[in-house]
Amino acid sequence: LGPYHIDVARALNSVAKALVRLGESRVALLKFAEASRIYEACNAMRHYDSIANSQSMASLLVDVGDWTKAEAKYDSVIAMKRSVCGRNSVPVAKTINDFAVVLAKHGRTDDALRYYEEAKSTYDAAAKVGDSVSSLSQVESGDVAGKCSFDVTLINLNIASIRSKKGDIAGAITSYEEGVRGLKEYLKRQAEAQGGEAPDSARVASTKRHLVSAIGRIGSLKLKQGDNEGALEAYASLLEAVDGTSPLASRMEKAKAHVKCATIYRQRDNEKDNEHAIAHLREALEMYTELHGSNHKDTQAIASSLRQWQSKDAMDHF
Repeated sequence: LGPYHIDVARALNSVAKALVRLGESRVALLKFAEASRIYEACNAMRHYDSIANSQSMASLLVDVGDWTKAEAKYDSVIAMKRSVCGRNSVPVAKTINDFAVVLAKHGRTDDALRYYEEAKSTYDAAAKVGDSVSSLSQVESGDVAGKCSFDVTLINLNIASIRSKKGDIAGAITSYEEGVRGLKEYLKRQAEAQGGEAPDSARVASTKRHLVSAIGRIGSLKLKQGDNEGALEAYASLLEAVDGTSPLASRMEKAKAHVKCATIYRQRDNEKDNEHAIAHLREALEMYTELHGSNHKDTQAIASSLRQWQSKDAMDHF
């Protein structure tokens, strides 16, 4: 075939992948680079295999810790996908988002935020134009706008998490609220598609868990802001979202929300709010007993607080 043939590049790519599995990262990088040079010599840089080769190389550069070259390679992959799929297309947005996830995973939060925001704006633009490439090969079900909406929702949640860790409470709340709206819209669309009942699929179950977790984070962040009313609204929404069929993690979130509601109401120290506090603590005790048993330290602590509150209120009414 000669040294400059697409099939040679494909073979080198396969060798590189095998070397990665064997832990020979540096040698694998050389093979990926050699394959890339052959694709370029064959004027096939926009070919699917060439782009995939470059993306594998970018991922491996991350693994070996060469961030400067990794970012340059990811940017190159993004540029190639833009030239093939269009500037505002789902494949481009997905690649940008993939790199943002990698950056966040390795603690490079400032860079991750920048790429998340770029991915978000690309998804938004793709949803408006409804690009044909995405509708043919990237969207598993429904239209391009629906696919973009769900991905943007997950991006909002990732942005919220980073902002929260960086101490940007207001920004985190805004992003979590955007994420919650997106999750609710997705569940509504799924329910409408099934005649009013959301399908019992892995994605729907995961979405419900994300929803409960995100609402819980909003409540916690509003408490940090000193916005007790806002926190109560968030926790009320969480309590409504969780029922007896919800997964264990979500029911645990609900039990904790009851405790936090009880604490907020108790701090107001008036008769009506004290009644609300005791009602929430009773609910919490029932759930903790069911989830952890009566001998668990948290269950016992809640039971003790409930007895103290009831005793104090009884004395106040005496």
